[in-house]
Amino acid sequence: MYHPRLYGSFYDMGFKYGSLLHQKEIALPVMTKGQAEFGAQCYQDVQHFYPELIAEFEGFAVGWQWETAELGAFVAGLGVFDMTGKCSAFACRTSEAVIFGRNYDLLYKFRKTTESCLIAPQNKFAYVSQSDVFIGRCDGVNEMGLAIAMSFVNGTQIQPGITFHLIIRKVLETCSTVAAAIALIQSTKVASANNFLIADAIGNMAVVESAPQGSEVRYPATNADFLCITNQFQHPKMQAFDQGGIGWCRSAERYQYLCDRLSQGSQISIEIAQEILSTAPVCLDLRREQFGTLWSVVANLKTLALTRAEGKPKATNYHPEPRLTWWLQKRKFPC
Repeated sequence: MYHPRLYGSFYDMGFKYGSLLHQKEIALPVMTKGQAEFGAQCYQDVQHFYPELIAEFEGFAVGWQWETAELGAFVAGLGVFDMTGKCSAFACRTSEAVIFGRNYDLLYKFRKTTESCLIAPQNKFAYVSQSDVFIGRCDGVNEMGLAIAMSFVNGTQIQPGITFHLIIRKVLETCSTVAAAIALIQSTKVASANNFLIADAIGNMAVVESAPQGSEVRYPATNADFLCITNQFQHPKMQAFDQGGIGWCRSAERYQYLCDRLSQGSQISIEIAQEILSTAPVCLDLRREQFGTLWSVVANLKTLALTRAEGKPKATNYHPEPRLTWWLQKRKFPC
């Protein structure tokens, strides 16, 4: 797993990371004609959705020595035609903690392309996030204690628009509350179907079930203090946009296990969350499909304490992630 630290202007962040990839002689994957045309339309939408990000694409392309339009089309269209990822995430609150946990599950062959970044754009919120998509993000926690994670849903429609990983970028960089994140996601022209789990430091939490045809928001049930997502829509109004067919990844089984564990009423902690995410069926290890958990992240949003397991999680292989608090101290007391 790569661990870049990117800060400064959007252009500078892009140039630094693009230069690192150029040094490693990593090539841009080949796109089909259809993917390139779809991605180009998505990239045009990015220019309206988050214009500041275009400078990062430009710096990234210069550093990597690729054409900006080609890079933009590739990144902006990712995660629409290949939705192999199958993930689990939850949020749970008590009087003392707001715990956010997430497993990211994908084909094992993508282990070497995963990354955990400290990102601190100029005049935006700083955050630590994980991804297997350069520029885009799959989950993260920002300096305000706002966390977000996504999960794929096998939707019935795609369209040129904004993909999940760029939505997460903008949420982490511009939102400090669950309400603000909901408003941002629901006002976005999304490219495909996804669940977005959001929680903040004061214990607010929600799931936005989002598809090109529309979106709905789920909140904790009455007398419940948790929410979770796997790879299906749960809201009755969204189920018509979910074509299912994902039994192989145990999505329903993972969802039920999370609900059962989190509804027991015990005091949630980072250690308990790590144990939950390390246990089957939430922790996937499908040898025949060469598919399983590539990383696991747990955070207490009230304190910004973060831990991460790289590779298959076990209760003993989570390690503290101090870069966000390091950056906040560095910014407060510059040398």
